[in-house]
Amino acid sequence: MADVIYKRLYFDWGGRCAYCDVALSRMKTGGKVKASIDHFIPLSKGGQNGRSNRVLACYPCNLAKGDIDPRETNQWPDVERRLAEIAASPLLSHGKLRQLIPELVKQIGIEA
Repeated sequence: MADVIYKRLYFDWGGRCAYCDVALSRMKTGGKVKASIDHFIPLSKGGQNGRSNRVLACYPCNLAKGDIDPRETNQWPDVERRLAEIAASPLLSHGKLRQLIPELVKQIGIEA
């Protein structure tokens, strides 16, 4: 299940970090995945564990954000808007994601 969630996030965020927009590798590189799933509003601060609250983040941004609640800091309004768009968009099937992700990886110029 986690792999399907990661693929959805990777597709929803265009293979880029939600916070700094760096292109991210889809797969492990040197045994490490270069991206992580971050809860925009931390679970510890009442955030939900659903598509409308999950973002793709590079490790440095995820670590820097930590337990920050963007509602308290007014940070990342563009990420909040994008989350609303993603939540309103149709959910693609896992089979469709498998077809689309290789093309996305080519477009952003990062090795699979």
